[in-house]
Amino acid sequence: MADQVAGLLNRGIGSVVTVNGMLSMPERADALDRIRLGDAAIVLTSPEQLRNRGVVESIKQRKIGSWVLDEAHCLSSWGHDFRPDYRYVGRFIRERSAGEPPAPVICLTATAKPAVVEDILRHFRDEVSIELEVFNGGAQRDNLTFEVVPTSPAEKLAHIDDLLHHPLPADSDGGAIVYCSARRRCEEVAEYLVAKDWSAAYFHAGLQPERKKQVQDDFIEGRLRVIVATNAFGMGVDKPDVRLVVHADIPGSLENYLQEAGRAGRDAEAASCVLLYTSDDVERQFGLAARSSVRAAPARIRSFCGNTDPLCEHSRENRSLPVRAHRVEQFG
Repeated sequence: MADQVAGLLNRGIGSVVTVNGMLSMPERADALDRIRLGDAAIVLTSPEQLRNRGVVESIKQRKIGSWVLDEAHCLSSWGHDFRPDYRYVGRFIRERSAGEPPAPVICLTATAKPAVVEDILRHFRDEVSIELEVFNGGAQRDNLTFEVVPTSPAEKLAHIDDLLHHPLPADSDGGAIVYCSARRRCEEVAEYLVAKDWSAAYFHAGLQPERKKQVQDDFIEGRLRVIVATNAFGMGVDKPDVRLVVHADIPGSLENYLQEAGRAGRDAEAASCVLLYTSDDVERQFGLAARSSVRAAPARIRSFCGNTDPLCEHSRENRSLPVRAHRVEQFG
């Protein structure tokens, strides 16, 4: 959210503020004062913050012009990244409206399957008594190429290094994201890339907030060329010139993969998305799913692996395989 605020400020929109868990106490008090006193026209926050008394009291002082719910697929229990607090948003809007027609509601998502879309529509129909109209922009990204590259545990680090050299020559701008399934793996890959003279760092949920902010800012501003991360990185990050997204491990679902790979090439220039595949990764994902509290995770992983395995069988001969846009659309 801090990145989104910075982006708006750079565009001359100064009446924006964020309220999130990474703010210091003085920063939070200042943000709430700006909301309460009318100095902030745009408030960026998380659904979890809507249960905070200070946030609620500040919002009560203002007339709401519209409600915008980003990453709206998180609202649906059918979604790949379900967050229960998203389902509190409808109730909050209803109670805030106090019997009056609510301000316009906009829900945004790039990775909603039909069942997820229907769940979002039903939620706001039941909770807020409004009918949302669906605008489907499609999932096709003609500037992205998708490849599945078979590898082995012994070759994987060298493969990542080789992949980085083509999209990121020394005299070019842009960056790369390498996704790993575990925190320790992120640290190992980042350490290897630094030893190979890449300006790289790791990012995961175990970092202190100050370190997270530093790594994220360094990557966005170009001081880091490569960030090695778990799926804790990426949501809300506005870096248009990501030239390469590498998945060093198979993600937990096809939806996760599309969302993470879709962070490449947001400037509409050519970019590459590469999935490094080993059979060990499939077993690791089943192990992670077994430890997950999300009941649907094993089915999602089987769905992903079921669609990936035939691709990789074919890729052993071709070494790489573009994923056709129409295959992406049916999941998008």
